[in-house]
Amino acid sequence: MSALHPNLAVSDARAAIDFYIAAFGAEVDDVITAGDAIIHSDLRLPTTAGFSTFTVAQEFPGAGSTAPDPDGPTSVSFTVPVPDTDAAYARAVAAGATSTAEPADWFEGFRQAAVRCPFGHRWYVVTVADTVTPDDVQRASDAWMSEQPTG
Repeated sequence: MSALHPNLAVSDARAAIDFYIAAFGAEVDDVITAGDAIIHSDLRLPTTAGFSTFTVAQEFPGAGSTAPDPDGPTSVSFTVPVPDTDAAYARAVAAGATSTAEPADWFEGFRQAAVRCPFGHRWYVVTVADTVTPDDVQRASDAWMSEQPTG
C-alpha cells in the first residue's frame, strides 16, 4: 500500500475496477468477494511519482458506506501525476469518464485536466515539469482565485 490508501465506495465495484484499468492503467492486486459483491479490492495506479494504491468496494449504505451521486457534487478529488496530460485525459474520456475540464496550461510547465468517472469520483490528471516551484503554483492559484465569482 502507498502511504495514503483511499477507499472508494461505488455503485458497481466490478464495473468500476474495469473502468479504472481502462481509464488510468490501474492494476489489480487482489479482490475479496462476499457472494456477488466485491467488498474489498486493492488497485495499484502507476504514476510519474511512483505507484499509488486505492481500494474499490461495493457501497453498503446500511453500514454507512455510500457511493457519490455521479451527477451530484463531490467533496473529494484525486490527482494523478502523468507524463502526458492530454493522452491521459483522452484515455479516461474514451473509457467513459465525463470531462469537467479539458487539458490546459495553468502556466509554463503545469498542464492539468479533470474528469468525473462514471461512479461519481473526480480525477485530475496533471503533468508538472521539474522546474515548477511552489511560488509558481501560488502565483497561478492566486490568479485563478481572483477570477472566480464571489458569494
